[in-house]
Amino acid sequence: MEYLNYPLRDTFLDTLKKYPFEQLTDCDTVNLSFNIDGLQLFKSSGKAMWPVLCAVHLKPITVFPITLTCGNKRPTDLHFLDDMVADLNDLQSSGLQHREKTFKVNVLCIVCDAPAKALVRNTKLCSGYYGCDKCTQKGQWFNRVTYQETEELTLRTDEAFRHQTQEEHHHGNTPLLNLPIDMVKAFPIDYMHQACLGVMKKLLLIWSRGEKGCRMSVTQIQEVSSRLLHLKPEIPSIFSRKPRGLEELERWKATEFRQFMLYTGKVVLRGILRDDLYLHFLSFSVVMCILVSSTTLKQYSQYAQQLLQYFVVRGRELYGKTFLVYNTHTMLHITADAVLFDGLDNCSAFKFESFLHTMKRMVRNGRCPLSQVVKRIEERKEEPLQVQKQKITNSPKDRAFVLDSEEGCDVIDETEKNGCHLCRVYSNPQPLFLEPCNSSIIGVFQYKNTTTTMRWIPCETIKSIAMKTQMGDKTIFMKILHKL
Repeated sequence: MEYLNYPLRDTFLDTLKKYPFEQLTDCDTVNLSFNIDGLQLFKSSGKAMWPVLCAVHLKPITVFPITLTCGNKRPTDLHFLDDMVADLNDLQSSGLQHREKTFKVNVLCIVCDAPAKALVRNTKLCSGYYGCDKCTQKGQWFNRVTYQETEELTLRTDEAFRHQTQEEHHHGNTPLLNLPIDMVKAFPIDYMHQACLGVMKKLLLIWSRGEKGCRMSVTQIQEVSSRLLHLKPEIPSIFSRKPRGLEELERWKATEFRQFMLYTGKVVLRGILRDDLYLHFLSFSVVMCILVSSTTLKQYSQYAQQLLQYFVVRGRELYGKTFLVYNTHTMLHITADAVLFDGLDNCSAFKFESFLHTMKRMVRNGRCPLSQVVKRIEERKEEPLQVQKQKITNSPKDRAFVLDSEEGCDVIDETEKNGCHLCRVYSNPQPLFLEPCNSSIIGVFQYKNTTTTMRWIPCETIKSIAMKTQMGDKTIFMKILHKL
């Protein structure tokens, strides 16, 4: 097993120097988050890398590695975390000096998928009877371990974790116990793995390949795929991937499941999926739209928790007891994490997965992959910050917005005139659906194509990017809620 550690203080300081100091003058504390995950390097061998990544939560968020471990299997012990823990303790106790200013350092969270979380916390896997990292519930066996209790759950606490009061949950100690963090709250549920790649993928597999009764017909599956492909020209450029048909479901990436969960699923399943199944999906979609947006979260967090309770219980009624596997069960806990971190995007693995993909492309062949990655990282050290600017483009798919008045706005001419853009404005907004709630609370509206006018709209009011699509004689606008 090959191992390399980058001193956290030096690497963090090099990253901080890339930010304009004016941006840091009003900043006394810098939040860091960490990610530990396995990266399979080749399809033809078991060689993998287990990097520890750090993210600096400034604008833009910057990710860099602090530990690289490479071998033919996952680490057999947790000593690869020792240097990270020592460096982080030092950094938190003394702060970081930059241009005669000392910045305090705060550990925001440690983001891992379920297997990696169990590894670094030295606890039972999520497939075990005591595998839930948020509550003490014992799982029940229904062809697999499930979690059937949905109310009055006994939550884990930092104190209980450190004293290992539920021995069945633990394998032993972990170096992370030496950090001044909450060993439960500091490990949030990652909605990328557990909601997008977990629950959303599970639902799509049930509808397309599941048991008769819940499964769509071949014709219905083809119609959903056709609708998804029809949406491709209307997907804004801010999305890295465009929709693919359900025949390629096994090859969908996390961002595609997120796109379906938050946006396109509401449209393409409408009128095709059985009514009770569609309403159940809408409850999940609405909740995730609320939890990814800090704006809606502040107002509707309590409602989101109630709706998730309904989603889990109703899911058992519709799909059977096996639906309540670990990923589904964690939806009962995800609202608390969203509230704690002011939105799920602040504690998700998307930014880390993007960097892991970059790291994988650094490996050109199977000879000394660790050295190859180290050399590429050294070459990237002098690169400036990648700042993603939002702008109105010439493409019609990038010119849809929702105004504060809830009117739909289609920018016709990007040329400014007296600080305004010429826009086609869709008036008289109507909700796309009323159950499980009014769709307006998540920024989803429909407009008659006959209720449009041409107006000059001030540029500063055109800020809420939307996805626009046609449905019959109506136009649908959906606000983009997740962080870009």
